[in-house]
Amino acid sequence: MKSEITELNVTQTSRTLALVVAILTVFIAVIGIMTLAASAQTDVTFKFIIPITVTDTASAFLLYLFLPFYTLAATYILVAAFCIAYNLVAKYTGGITFHTKPQ
Repeated sequence: MKSEITELNVTQTSRTLALVVAILTVFIAVIGIMTLAASAQTDVTFKFIIPITVTDTASAFLLYLFLPFYTLAATYILVAAFCIAYNLVAKYTGGITFHTKPQ
């Protein structure tokens, strides 16, 4: 069966993907905080949209603490922009087509 995605719900899609990324980032932040506690790492660089580099332990701890919120906001904005662009383009091109089969 042939199906076509002609429109994406901007808020639902953005919220869902942003929450998934934020949850995954929590695990990264926990690992980063554990390495700071073990004094294994002092320089931290986060390169997503705005590159952030910190060199002292207190700033690195704050970076890891706010990392999930930063990625949540950035992912929401980027996915929303993608969905809006997709919805505009899909009006003229028909959207993404895929094939499914009944089970």
